[in-house]
Amino acid sequence: MILNRLTAAALAACCVSPAVAADADNTVEWDGLSHLLAQDLRPLVPLAGDAFTVEFQAFRGDLTSARVIQDVGGSETFHAASVVAQRGPYDIWRASLPGTASDQLSFVIEATDGTDTDYLSSTGASDTMPASGFMLDFVTLAHAPYGSTPVATGVVFKVYSPSRTTCHVRGEFNGWSTADALTKHGDTFSGVVAGAQPGQMYKYYFNNAVWNTDPRAHSLNPSDNQNAVIADPLAYAWQNDDFTAAPLDEMVIYQLHVGTFSGRNDPAGPAGNPSGYRDVGDRAAHLAELGVNAVMVNPINEFPGSLSGGYNPISQYAWEWGLGTPDDLKYMVDELHGAGVAVLLDGVWNHFSPSDNFLWNYDGTQLYFDTPNQDTPWGAQADYDESGVFDYFVDSVDHVMGEFRMDGYRHDAVMAMTDSGWTGQWSVGQDLMREMNARVNQRYADAHTIAEIYIDSPWVQTGIDFDTQYHNEFKEALRSAVYAAGSGNPNMQRVANAIDGTGSVSGTDVLNYFELHDDAWPLNGHERAVRDIDTTAPHDDTFARGRTTLAQGVTLLSSGVPAILQGTEWLENDGWESSKIDWSHKTTYAGVFAYYQTLIGMRTGEPALFANAGVQITHVNDSSNVLAFERYQVGGKSFLVVANLSNNTFGGYRVGLPRAGTWGVAVNNQWAQFQGDGNGPSGSFVAEATGWDGFAQSVQFELPARGFIVFEHEPSLACSPADCDANGVLNVDDIDCFVTAFLAGDLAADMDANGVLNVDDIDAYVTAFLAGCG
Repeated sequence: MILNRLTAAALAACCVSPAVAADADNTVEWDGLSHLLAQDLRPLVPLAGDAFTVEFQAFRGDLTSARVIQDVGGSETFHAASVVAQRGPYDIWRASLPGTASDQLSFVIEATDGTDTDYLSSTGASDTMPASGFMLDFVTLAHAPYGSTPVATGVVFKVYSPSRTTCHVRGEFNGWSTADALTKHGDTFSGVVAGAQPGQMYKYYFNNAVWNTDPRAHSLNPSDNQNAVIADPLAYAWQNDDFTAAPLDEMVIYQLHVGTFSGRNDPAGPAGNPSGYRDVGDRAAHLAELGVNAVMVNPINEFPGSLSGGYNPISQYAWEWGLGTPDDLKYMVDELHGAGVAVLLDGVWNHFSPSDNFLWNYDGTQLYFDTPNQDTPWGAQADYDESGVFDYFVDSVDHVMGEFRMDGYRHDAVMAMTDSGWTGQWSVGQDLMREMNARVNQRYADAHTIAEIYIDSPWVQTGIDFDTQYHNEFKEALRSAVYAAGSGNPNMQRVANAIDGTGSVSGTDVLNYFELHDDAWPLNGHERAVRDIDTTAPHDDTFARGRTTLAQGVTLLSSGVPAILQGTEWLENDGWESSKIDWSHKTTYAGVFAYYQTLIGMRTGEPALFANAGVQITHVNDSSNVLAFERYQVGGKSFLVVANLSNNTFGGYRVGLPRAGTWGVAVNNQWAQFQGDGNGPSGSFVAEATGWDGFAQSVQFELPARGFIVFEHEPSLACSPADCDANGVLNVDDIDCFVTAFLAGDLAADMDANGVLNVDDIDAYVTAFLAGCG
């Protein structure tokens, strides 16, 4: 019974997903409170007389009760709220409010945690009842989202256009006529068009002269003059409603291009060219099998044509028409979530495409861009100083992570907005990045933001508030070494320094990679590393296999957040933008796939290999092109990684060991089962009492050419997964394994004077024991 209780407790501790701390502790957590008028009302746009519901978020378990206080003409009514759903780290609360014939009403959210009662209004959270609340104005429709939103009687349209005096919405619902004029209120035009419905196309018509599409439309039809298409944001029925992305500390990222992911020699069947959102969703099981827990999706905002890398957007709201409908995209996100995979969108805010740029002179004025325009090497940059343009970008966070439930951003070329010579908008560009991250943190606490920026500086976290950034020195050091290995002169000390952290950034501060889209993009003159190393098809010789599996192994097991490019898992040799990855390689290179599957499983399952776990460089031999480093958990497990970039096999190579005892070979990229050359160590080694590398003990073994070897300390303490059933429940004979491992410890050192075993000793053995059960 003691064993059962200990096992259950340890399982509970290891299997609960990290979440934002919140309890019924007489303190309302303001950081968890949020309500967005544009998303949290049902219907989304209540009209005069409509009864409606108000939803808001609070951290899970934080509130003991809540109410919505409605104010109509100074008369207050109170409406109890209750939890109706959970999403990520949040409880979703809802209250029902009656309709009114008045032109306006307002409401305030009252949140209570035991003895603490606070309030949420349009100005934020407060200790006392605010002077004003969230306002619904049934005349101006100021509470309506921009774009087109279906309501019971038709569709509400709203568009930003400060200087125009008239605007009509013309579409399939009115024969493209000027029958439906929108009303000007401040900087916007808005109105309800009876009879309009989802699926119909439309455009705006400004000052009886200028036609243009909707900047906030969910989709545009490029085959029909970029007409906007009405979409119903609430039509899709989510199946995996409660998903929480893995923390950065445990994340392994897979960069995925929707248009080239599916259909080439694909056992799941053919797909169009380009492949689409639903194709990716239908293949989510492959990513789960590989073991990655996040995809970084190449840009999918509408771009010219249908075959593109995506780095030429024309909208921040419309999704690429050639890849499917908005609901198809929701299906993709939903299926990936069901497979345990988070979705990070590659956001391109730094420029718009130089072609098909409908925002240029949008309403007859240069509303979205500076005059003269601020250019970048890829296209004009938006005028962030214009308040409506600034909001256009920041509001898209809620479009991406709210309606479409994605789990964060990889932001393209952040330096083009914040600190480069391409822009005169450094200050406001930095403000934009800070505001974007503030919106994410307030509303989507489990989401992650990644900056593509190459300065390896803590300022990226402290100055513009990103969670992590590209680790430029890691990539440059590793790629330089791998390519220099061909001539026998890699700089191993530089690689070691990068593994140990660059400057003041390390761990979850950095995204580590050997090869992502820019490094394998024929359009900008680069090929995948296997193709560069072995220039003859099929680009899979021992040098290409060995050096790339070694480099990716270093990437996956170093401290930091690792990322790989689609197809890496099966030695893909084609590019990624116009050439689909070849699914037959999953069979041809099944051993290579097993290698990546093994490493990724270790990286996501072993706390000693998480991004923030300990790291120390233990061995650097520049003359032989070998390095070694330890990854460890304080008080827990230890792994020693040995990488040989040379073309020489060393018959008796010695490295120091940071700990005494037994070290087992967990991974050898040259094992035959991984389609290696069949050389190198396997089994277990007992540390020899020979001082080396500053340690009191060491080990000597055969180190294969281009070898990547991972030693695990005391692997005998972990019982085999073969001893557990499919549910992780122990077989009876597994108890013998546990007892053997337990008794192998130094019990005397862990007992008090009365011979009673310390509690922490039990915890240590249970932890080791459970590690063997997957």
